[in-house]
Amino acid sequence: MAKVKPSIIEQTGTIGDRVFYTRFGKQFSRSKATSFTDNKSEAQLRQRALFKAMQHTSSIPGSVIQRGLAKVAHAHGHVENNEFASINKQCFTYTDGTVHIDYPRLILSTGPIAPVGFTNCHADGLHVELQFEPCSSVDYANLDDVVFIYAVEFQMEVCQLVACAERRAASIAFDLPDLSDEIASNNMNETRGKQANQTNAFTHSHDNTFNYHLYAIVEAANTACVSTLSPDEKKADKSHRNINRRVSPSIFIGTITVGSDN
Repeated sequence: MAKVKPSIIEQTGTIGDRVFYTRFGKQFSRSKATSFTDNKSEAQLRQRALFKAMQHTSSIPGSVIQRGLAKVAHAHGHVENNEFASINKQCFTYTDGTVHIDYPRLILSTGPIAPVGFTNCHADGLHVELQFEPCSSVDYANLDDVVFIYAVEFQMEVCQLVACAERRAASIAFDLPDLSDEIASNNMNETRGKQANQTNAFTHSHDNTFNYHLYAIVEAANTACVSTLSPDEKKADKSHRNINRRVSPSIFIGTITVGSDN
């Protein structure tokens, strides 16, 4: 990928063996692909499976990575999903035709702000209470920084902001989304599908449990919930996401299992 010097005429499309395109208001060019081999080798199958898993996984906690990876992604000329895949390669492994994902190690955001420490996490069904570590005034982090708590359920493809509070808070309480009706509906649809096609070799455990992975990120008070895009950045970023946010690294708090097996 090469940058193109500013020109009065914006170049897009293909010219000879070069492809020109625009990303985040800047022009780039790359060589045009001249050949493609699809012989389904083990290495190719592995790469395709890993890439598909990375792209699919990044789309689930989208609201988190759009907040936490926007600035670093745009700085590298990437979109957030590609930045997510680049920094999380070590969390995806391929063995015997199956991709395994280490969810707790996923990096969903990054930044210079000191993360919040949690001393205790107590769950009673869908109700959760988190306690913060004491934050003294000598910390370089601002007490007015906003702590966002996200609950991610990867199997049901749910990512939801469940709570937010100022950093000065000593604790925070919230309720997780209730997915029982959705799980019951999915199980019913699977049962109907099997009855309609008894030769279907695909089986699924009717497990009414679901695991919420809790993540926390901290956003600087002077940018929390306030757009700091310049007019030029708004023009370059069609989605108008705040690429100037200062966000802490994401903190994996823990996994909470809700429900019980039938």
